[in-house]
Amino acid sequence: MKTIYILFCLMVASNAAGLAQPPRFDLKKDGIQPVVIEFGENFPDSVIYLKVKEWIALNNKSPKSVTRVDNENELVKFSCFSKDGWKGKVNNYDYWYELAYTLTVEIKDYKCRVTFNSDESRYNFWYNDNGSIKENFKESEKTFESTVNNTLVSLYNHIAGIVKKESDNW
Repeated sequence: MKTIYILFCLMVASNAAGLAQPPRFDLKKDGIQPVVIEFGENFPDSVIYLKVKEWIALNNKSPKSVTRVDNENELVKFSCFSKDGWKGKVNNYDYWYELAYTLTVEIKDYKCRVTFNSDESRYNFWYNDNGSIKENFKESEKTFESTVNNTLVSLYNHIAGIVKKESDNW
C-alpha cells in the first residue's frame, strides 16, 4: 500500500509540473504589475538575453527601430503595437482601439522581470473606487489583458523553447 501511495504522489507531482501555467499580466486599477519569470540554471543571463533579441527580430520588420534600450545580458526595452488592442462598446457597436506599449525585460540570476508600460490611461476609469471592474468595461479589460498576455506568452515560449504545434492531425 505504501508503494502505491508513493507512486500516486509521484504521478501527481509530475503532472503538476507539466501543467505549469505561462506567466500572465493582470490589469488592475493601478495598472499592470511586473511579472518575474524564473527559467533555472539551464538559462544563464546571456541565453535569456539572446532569446529576447531573437524574439524581437522574429516579430518585427525593423527590430532596431522598436528597441529602445539594449544593455547586453542585463536589459532590453522594446515597443509593441496592436491594431486591435482592446475593445469598447460605443452605441451598442464593438469598437477596437489601438494599443501601443513597451515591455522592459530585466535579466538577472537565471530569471527576468517583464514590466509593461503604456501611455494608455483610459483603463483607469474602468474601475470602481474599491478596485472592482465596472460592468460596462469587463470586455475592455478582458481584451486588453488578452493582447498584452499574448505578447508575454509568446516571448516566454520563445525563451523557454516551447514550440506550439501548428496542427495535431495525424
